[in-house]
Amino acid sequence: MAKSFEDSLADFVDEYIEVVHKGLDSRWNQIVPDTYERHFHDCVAALNARQATLTIEMALAPSTWNGHVAPLFLRCMVDAYITLAWIIEEPVERSRKYVQYGLGQEKLFIEYLEEAVRDDPDAHDSESIAQLVEVRRTWLNSQLAEWATEVNVGSWSGRSTREMAKDIGRESIYKHAYVPFSGCAHNMWQHVGIYNVETCRNPLHKWHRLPLCERHSIHPDFMYRSAKYASLTYRLLDEKLGTTCDVPDPEQFFIEHPFLPMMMHRLANNPTSTDTKLQPSLALRPQFAARRG
Repeated sequence: MAKSFEDSLADFVDEYIEVVHKGLDSRWNQIVPDTYERHFHDCVAALNARQATLTIEMALAPSTWNGHVAPLFLRCMVDAYITLAWIIEEPVERSRKYVQYGLGQEKLFIEYLEEAVRDDPDAHDSESIAQLVEVRRTWLNSQLAEWATEVNVGSWSGRSTREMAKDIGRESIYKHAYVPFSGCAHNMWQHVGIYNVETCRNPLHKWHRLPLCERHSIHPDFMYRSAKYASLTYRLLDEKLGTTCDVPDPEQFFIEHPFLPMMMHRLANNPTSTDTKLQPSLALRPQFAARRG
């Protein structure tokens, strides 16, 4: 008896998570830490785990595989890839900048929290905020004394994301992924004008727009892109740090999994969502997707 769509989806998600974990763990076990220049080692650990976490969480929530939510995941993943690829070119200096900037932002947030308590000490949540301050201050001081932590309100790298992408030879991923996904993350018109309004059908109203809040059916192209960005990050370690892995990367696993043809067949027979109009060609043509975002 053939498996139902729901069972096939559940199998895909379980197997995908296993592939992502094995790819992360296998590579990490091959990296020898430098205890004297630990910032780079810490950045590699954190940003790779971040990519794995994001793609796993997205896989676990297929309802997010649509234009409303998926770009929020994908924009983060593209950002993480550009950040790590840029750091890895000058690992000591750039990783130190990255960590110190983050610590400075944490110090600034602690000051904001303390200010909130001072401004309204009798607020119902002032005690819990004070406790949060202590927890976050402990984390900050475990890495660098608070008094020695500088706050930088500019760009952590001193360069724009586009410049960073150009530096690593990947301006295409900035143009074709980071930019369009940023429209969703920042609620810009090029996103909400497509997904969150519809044109009034009364010609006397001069074609003004009405609010639109509707669910979209899932489209596997979004999950494919998540797998692709996770794979780009894994391959970056292989290329720059010499790691290897016998497990297929998430992108290869996704393309070769039998769930994909089932999903495409289901989509072809139910083309009801706006997403199918905006994302008509899933990366069954991976060479095209590799050139673009």
